[in-house]
Amino acid sequence: MARRRKQRISPRRIGVFVALILLGFGAIWTWQHRARVRSVMSTVNAELPVPARAPDASQSGTSAAMPVRVAGKLSLKHAPRDAQLGVVAVDAAVLVRSVEMYQWHERCELGGGACAYAASWSQGHVDSTKFREPKGHENPPLPFADARFAAGEIRLGDVVVDPKLLETLPMQDYSVKAGALPPNMAATFNVVDGVLYAGGDAAHPQIGSVRVRYRIVPAGAVDLAGVKRGNKLEAQ
Repeated sequence: MARRRKQRISPRRIGVFVALILLGFGAIWTWQHRARVRSVMSTVNAELPVPARAPDASQSGTSAAMPVRVAGKLSLKHAPRDAQLGVVAVDAAVLVRSVEMYQWHERCELGGGACAYAASWSQGHVDSTKFREPKGHENPPLPFADARFAAGEIRLGDVVVDPKLLETLPMQDYSVKAGALPPNMAATFNVVDGVLYAGGDAAHPQIGSVRVRYRIVPAGAVDLAGVKRGNKLEAQ
């Protein structure tokens, strides 16, 4: 009986077989690697905080602040008014009230020496209860306080101006006209050189006499630097 010859596998076939095995392992490794990467990225994304979205100016009704400089003449919807005393400053953007009272002042010598008492005009209340000798030197409370009044809707061109922007502008004295006071205030105050006096003769004040002066920021030409938000010009 003839012997069956052994079939030899050629090197070429072996090479193809090995290549197929390597390709299979490579595909398996690639699939596992991508799965691991997807798992890690999912974990990282789950742990990272979601960034807050900036509000949309068109939706919130606000607009970005923009530093600007604007020049021109102020216009007013209505003049500033001291409703407490009935004083109106026409053609003024800001009206400032300063109140003084004729009061006792104490001056004592150092080391517990004698004290002297004299009366003079003073802005702000002088607390006479702290005097060494308060009896006979009592100062009444101030009936009014210093105050500042802004005009209604101050405009410069097409923008509405914040009154705080006008605080650094030069001011000028404002003379009150006696005929411009309402009847009740005219019965209380005397007007001397545009200044209000109550509680005695302006030339011979008594303790408790009150003097009221006014100053204004005129509603004229100005040059303002501020922050523009929408149609408003505000202080920085």
